[in-house]
Amino acid sequence: MRKILYYDNWDKGYRNFLRLDPIFKENGYSTILLHTSSLVDEITETDKEIDGLYLRDISFYKTKRLRKIIKSEAPDAIIMLNLSFMIDRALIRICNDLNIKIYHLSHGMLIPSDSIKVVKQTIKNSSKKNIFSKFNKKNKYALFNYLIELKSFTKTISFFYKAIKNHTNYTLFPIYSEELKVNKSFVFYPSDYQIMVKDFGFPKEMIEVIGNPELDAFYNSQIIEKTTFLNTNNIKNSNYIGYFDDGLSKTHGWNNNKWLTFLKDLNDIIVSKGSSLVIKLHPRRDIKECISFFEENNITYLSDVDFKNFIHHSKFIISHFSSVIVYALLLNKKIKSPRWGVSSGLEEKYPNNIIEYFYSKKSFEDSFSSIETDKNETQKYLYNTVGKVDGNSITKVVGKILNDLKDE
Repeated sequence: MRKILYYDNWDKGYRNFLRLDPIFKENGYSTILLHTSSLVDEITETDKEIDGLYLRDISFYKTKRLRKIIKSEAPDAIIMLNLSFMIDRALIRICNDLNIKIYHLSHGMLIPSDSIKVVKQTIKNSSKKNIFSKFNKKNKYALFNYLIELKSFTKTISFFYKAIKNHTNYTLFPIYSEELKVNKSFVFYPSDYQIMVKDFGFPKEMIEVIGNPELDAFYNSQIIEKTTFLNTNNIKNSNYIGYFDDGLSKTHGWNNNKWLTFLKDLNDIIVSKGSSLVIKLHPRRDIKECISFFEENNITYLSDVDFKNFIHHSKFIISHFSSVIVYALLLNKKIKSPRWGVSSGLEEKYPNNIIEYFYSKKSFEDSFSSIETDKNETQKYLYNTVGKVDGNSITKVVGKILNDLKDE
């Protein structure tokens, strides 16, 4: 039986593959998700199954060599969610050596060109303060596998020179080179295509816009009655404000304490207006230290939710720059983005005629009841950035991979 191997840095990303998985299996492929969760977290299981998808941590294999793991699995193709980091480059080199096809499937909207400089500077400033945090288990594993695949002292010296000069080229903002050459990179939106080609220098023929697979379920789902939605998600206040957690991390100079400071300030305003805050958590958010805060401040938090109904039944949506803001735009819902207090200086991923930025607490309070939107401007933005949303992204990306594999 032919095999597809999915690869990601952690097991929580399994949903990105789970939506593709049934179609591959219907076409005679076995599948497995290889992940590296044990490099950042304590795990209790080295392998497990979720909704029919088999997940296996690298610790299962008893080796530090990624090449040995790939050879033992012997897949026909690998699909990965990132295309920039050292471990991605090592994986691509291995696949090219072993004649394994490799595909990149984007898992979110890329940072707009206008924001890249801002984010680079933020990361640079944060890195100076947290330089020792870079020497963690995950990065050591990535560096080991990357360097061992270079097989050249000259290339090793060149890598260290480039990485020291600008390490973001090996993280969030990859400049194209042969070590990033995949069979195809599937991105969500036309705007992502422009960034990959114009900003990062990837060949046009390597990048293909397939739409956002996450929007397929969103597009095809139905609006349900509000009371049913509230009861299902244990939301007590029908006049709630939806908040998309952006997963702000140390790369943005944030930690949980800073995030909770922001939430306390925001929640005080919302409660004073007779509303309640309901948070859709980012998948990467570890909330163990936050639960008592949520309980004390009567904040509802959701790990999973029906996005369409969550947005539709909210008064408005709050987020800094989450890629799922697109969902709210598709429903023509008002989006408000704080930039006061601890939020000052965060990049503005969306234009200010599409979402509203608030640079002072008072301006946010004064316009709390204002939820009007400019539907024409929103539609123009969606047409130019998101393109057509037709609910068929999953079928398209799997179909293209299957056709490519048939041509072998």
